[in-house]
Amino acid sequence: MRPVSIVKSLSAFWALVVMAGFAELGYVTLNISAMPVYLREVVGLGESTITAVGSVFLLTEAIFRAPMGMLSDHFGRRRLIVLGPLLTVFTSLATLAATHPLHFIALRALDGLGAAMLWPSVYAAIGDSVPAHKRAWAMSFLNMTYMSGVALGPLAGGLANDLSGAKQASFYLTACLFTAATLIAWRFYPRDGRVPSRADGASGEQLSLRAFLNALRIAPGHMLLAFVVFFGMGLIMLLVKLYAMDEFGVSETLFGVGLVAPALAIAALSLPLGRLADRLGRTRSIRVGLTLAAGVLWSVVAPSKPPIVWVLVAAALGAVSFVLTFAAWMAELSEIDPERRGVMLGAAGTAQGVGSILGALLGGFLYEHVPLTLGAMTIPAHRTPFIGCALMLTLGAALSWFVLKHDSVSHKSR
Repeated sequence: MRPVSIVKSLSAFWALVVMAGFAELGYVTLNISAMPVYLREVVGLGESTITAVGSVFLLTEAIFRAPMGMLSDHFGRRRLIVLGPLLTVFTSLATLAATHPLHFIALRALDGLGAAMLWPSVYAAIGDSVPAHKRAWAMSFLNMTYMSGVALGPLAGGLANDLSGAKQASFYLTACLFTAATLIAWRFYPRDGRVPSRADGASGEQLSLRAFLNALRIAPGHMLLAFVVFFGMGLIMLLVKLYAMDEFGVSETLFGVGLVAPALAIAALSLPLGRLADRLGRTRSIRVGLTLAAGVLWSVVAPSKPPIVWVLVAAALGAVSFVLTFAAWMAELSEIDPERRGVMLGAAGTAQGVGSILGALLGGFLYEHVPLTLGAMTIPAHRTPFIGCALMLTLGAALSWFVLKHDSVSHKSR
């Protein structure tokens, strides 16, 4: 087999960014806004079952991220970038015909497979297209699309449901978003053929389970750090909207509106923060970002019930820390082994996905069944997963000092 030829055109880069914007908006609308509310209020499932269904998406994505990254290294990024969102066009509409929990599980598994096809290929394609000293800045474009999705996904899904008076409306919206992503990738991202990596035409590494395990052995500390941080994020990722509705009594639309301003502000700051990550260096950016995220979350979970204004401020600060950390993190992963960028990003995605799955499963159980008692103070169960997330982010910040090595700061980025 031969590795993929590298596409470095400016039009291909922007096609990736725009396509990722539609896809990210679709995934946030589907997983954070549409599914939890639909499953609880229409289908009648409890929070534990809802997070179990959501975890199937994470599980499938985690299992297939590394294999799909390897496929993109060998057969080209474009095919997977087109097929990934196309799958979720089908599943978004098929969800409305589902009646049994097993139906939802099967459809979310297909969604996870589509995400596993899409994201390692997109990140690897971005890594292919820019030099190392600008890589965090380039990755920050994807952070910008992520934050735009966080800002607009809950609002778009909530508005679709509230204006139509039907919880099914947001699924039609996600089908349209993924259709747009598919068409953009199909029309504007160039065909990337296969070229030999050596004079004899042989590739440096065959597509195999051993190749995947070798990728894990190259950077075990990175994989551990990815698991810990995303385990913490998984504890709350499927519960944020339900928490806001239960803790503060907000409507779906109000929840979406509350996210718009801070998330769009962070989206606008993504590129400057990406340049800052290049200047600070990957290691320092990751350490600072994780420490800030942990501190912000502790400030929210420590009081018995934080003021909603501070929750919004904390959400903005947490988003800043995420953008700074994630741009540097993806740049760090892309530099571990540039010849196997797809599989390295996929392997880290698998570690992140496994952490997210286990966190989501535990988070749903904690949210529904496990209040905490600390002396005279009782913490309601729906806040317990957020305390767990703060603990995991604190552990991740500590681990970053042991796992990551100091990297040189590129003067070219100055």
